[in-house]
Amino acid sequence: MFRNNLHGFAIWLLVVLVTTELGAQETRPPQMPTSTYKLDYVFSELQDGKRINARSYSALVRLMDKGSIRLGNRVPILVANSKDGGNQIQYLDIGVNIDCRVEQEVEGGVMLFTNVETSSLAPEQPGENRTGDPVIRQVRYQTDNVVPLGKGTLLGSADEVDGTRRLQIEVTATKVR
Repeated sequence: MFRNNLHGFAIWLLVVLVTTELGAQETRPPQMPTSTYKLDYVFSELQDGKRINARSYSALVRLMDKGSIRLGNRVPILVANSKDGGNQIQYLDIGVNIDCRVEQEVEGGVMLFTNVETSSLAPEQPGENRTGDPVIRQVRYQTDNVVPLGKGTLLGSADEVDGTRRLQIEVTATKVR
């Protein structure tokens, strides 16, 4: 009789353990992506094929998360004069905006989404006498690229509209963990 009770208890214990384990598996939260990447962006200005200026921006981004960099100034713009003699002013953001997302890992690299917007005030040309609102230069890139790990990759390149300079944007992705 003791042997039958022990055998019944063992079966009951096994059922409880299996049921508990199955229930625990169902209630566990889904695993979040743990890979993290450092994205180093370099914006280069070239003139006659020579680099004359370079600016660097870096972001740490987890797989499937969005990274953003915002850097710049707010420029006041007079938009209207009111009847009571006051002015209505709006502000224009000038500078660099970078949005990025490591969308997936691929062999030897990552699939990277990048949206870049740069804007600046155009310099006044010799002999020009500006009296109105400032002239704004703007460059936008939106790309999906496969970027090999540890190697600089050119995302885009464009000539200035009213000058002889060229803007290049490169990125290097490095797996941190």
